[in-house]
Amino acid sequence: FGVISSDAIESGFRKVDRKFFVPKSNEDMAHLDQPLKEGNVHISAPHIYGSALEALELIPNSPLSFLNVGSGTGYLSCIVAEVLGPRSLNYGVEVHEDVVEHSRAS
Repeated sequence: FGVISSDAIESGFRKVDRKFFVPKSNEDMAHLDQPLKEGNVHISAPHIYGSALEALELIPNSPLSFLNVGSGTGYLSCIVAEVLGPRSLNYGVEVHEDVVEHSRAS
């Protein structure tokens, strides 16, 4: 889809493997560019995350804060953490307990 234009976002994607975040029954499809869902656990297609991350204009290795309300599996938050680096603060809020449990188990 060609939505990623910055080296930092590309690097973040390469460091965070989507297979650890997809619903367990969909692990064989983890690297396809399609959304995956099982109950409340769902993950958007990678190109959607790419578009969103480019739009955020993240500054690599910066002390920025990132709040992800409805953080789901944590995939987006983990890519952001890779881009922003260890000086940043990264918070995720999720209301569905089954999604939280899936994230903890991943």
